[in-house]
Amino acid sequence: MKIKLVLAAALLLPTLAAAPIVVKAEAPYQSYVYDEWNTSKAAPASYLPERTYSGNEIGAGTFSEPQDLFVDKRSNIYIADTGNKRIVKLNDRFETVDIIDKLDLGGKEMKLASPMGLFVAGDGTMYIADKDNGRILRVGADKKVQLVIEKPTDPLIPAGFKFKPTKVAADQAGRIYVLSEGQFYGLMQFNSEGQFTGYYGSNKVEVTPAVVLETFWKNLLSKEQRSAMMKLLPIEYSNLDIGYDNFVYTTTIISKNSREEIKKLNPLGNNVLMGQSGSDFGDKEFSFKQGVKQDTSFVDLSVDEDGFIAGLDRTRGRVFEYDSEGNPIAVFGSLGNQKGTFLQPSAVAYWKGEVLVLDTAKRNVTRFALSEYGSLVRKATVLYNQGLYEEAAVIWQSVAKRNANNSIAYVGIAKALEKEGNYDAALSYYRQGTDRSGYSDTFGQIRMTAVRENLPIIMTIFIGAIVCYYGYKVLKSTRSKRRREVNR
Repeated sequence: MKIKLVLAAALLLPTLAAAPIVVKAEAPYQSYVYDEWNTSKAAPASYLPERTYSGNEIGAGTFSEPQDLFVDKRSNIYIADTGNKRIVKLNDRFETVDIIDKLDLGGKEMKLASPMGLFVAGDGTMYIADKDNGRILRVGADKKVQLVIEKPTDPLIPAGFKFKPTKVAADQAGRIYVLSEGQFYGLMQFNSEGQFTGYYGSNKVEVTPAVVLETFWKNLLSKEQRSAMMKLLPIEYSNLDIGYDNFVYTTTIISKNSREEIKKLNPLGNNVLMGQSGSDFGDKEFSFKQGVKQDTSFVDLSVDEDGFIAGLDRTRGRVFEYDSEGNPIAVFGSLGNQKGTFLQPSAVAYWKGEVLVLDTAKRNVTRFALSEYGSLVRKATVLYNQGLYEEAAVIWQSVAKRNANNSIAYVGIAKALEKEGNYDAALSYYRQGTDRSGYSDTFGQIRMTAVRENLPIIMTIFIGAIVCYYGYKVLKSTRSKRRREVNR
């Protein structure tokens, strides 16, 4: 195993040496990971603040209540400058190249009222959630409006519902997903022609003691009494994104059970994002402020081409990064006035291997770059998810030396050892990585190997014992028969 790891290291050294990531700035926040008891442990910073950009610095004038941020496949950056009723477009050098505040609707000028959310498809088509105008706009690169979606008329839409879209996204088939204020039944889904096709991926009503008690009373009350009771509604989504895999990803601003705050929805609308810690995302330690539980509140997320997920927490101003399976990778950011901290974080996006965070209160964008430690973790995670366990193990060993609390590193090394058939060593690393499932599977392999190795001996002894047993019985029976004959 050691020889193979050394060879793998030799092959990977040129790749690692060429990696364009080493940031030496200091972080004004504490990075950490959680152990098996959900207790935070210090960890090296995976991302460090590189620079902040205000509206004036990028040549767009002062921002006013900016609410959303999006990066297209060409690394252009779009900022929904809501208070100024416009969208600002930047190139990959953070230079303003366009300000979109007027659109062409059939030859007539159209102005934006409050662009709250935006999404840009691969061909440059822009989708805008214009909340105060109560509409979704699909706009071409020529700024001509191709489609206007207003409040749909459908039996599924509750009476009195006001269409106030805040976020929007579109998949590769042109299906449009809309998050509207006060909508508890899931994402509103429209086809490429703007027709409402139903709700998608609705959150379930959470099972809490209050819900159980109310359900009990409803079974006892009359129909009139039940109708007078407060209706049980699912938790409302806070944001969404479309990944490179064309799956829909969502965030929930708060969850009473602290579960499934981030979801990856398959075509049937079912959540398929389950990491080693299940569906628990964000901070696992809680504090109370004036008697109110301070829980993680995700307001946005972004998914990059490698499947990494960045979730933005407004409660403590932190960014939680997960791999494509939902396993925690990094935590960075905080509330404050220093560079790398926020007052009112509102949007997050991946940009050229880095992370951008929009702050509504500071009216700027902060760019975070990978540290040397963070680049190692990311590289190892990509190799691990590709099934290249031996190559990943070389890097995981470096990660474990820098951070003894990184359980994923131990699991990665264990996978490589298990692949080599070194189950005893793998068992030890699974234990350090607190991976019960991996430990159980490896222990099963050890047990199976032991059975296979000893089965011939066991079977020989077993068969020999049977032969001796029956031979003894036959011999005893023969002797008894002879005695009876002699006695006669």
